[in-house]
Amino acid sequence: MSADVAWGGAWEHPVCGASGEAVWEDEDTASSGHDCGREGEVTWSAEWRCHSCGASGDAQLEDDTSTYADHECNDDEEAAA
Repeated sequence: MSADVAWGGAWEHPVCGASGEAVWEDEDTASSGHDCGREGEVTWSAEWRCHSCGASGDAQLEDDTSTYADHECNDDEEAAA
């Protein structure tokens, strides 16, 4: 079974003060779509959660980073026990 993992997070570009939030699927890319043309990095504070078993974790990311929770869900094994 493939775990049903979703990510959510907030991004910010400290140089211009822009920020926002987004939700995306595991193995997708965290991308703000922000391009103000000013220097500096857009950074993310993100969290993932498995909807099958409730496991979660967090990460600090750079913009346009592919996300992988690397989570092996034990929900099927627990249900069979």
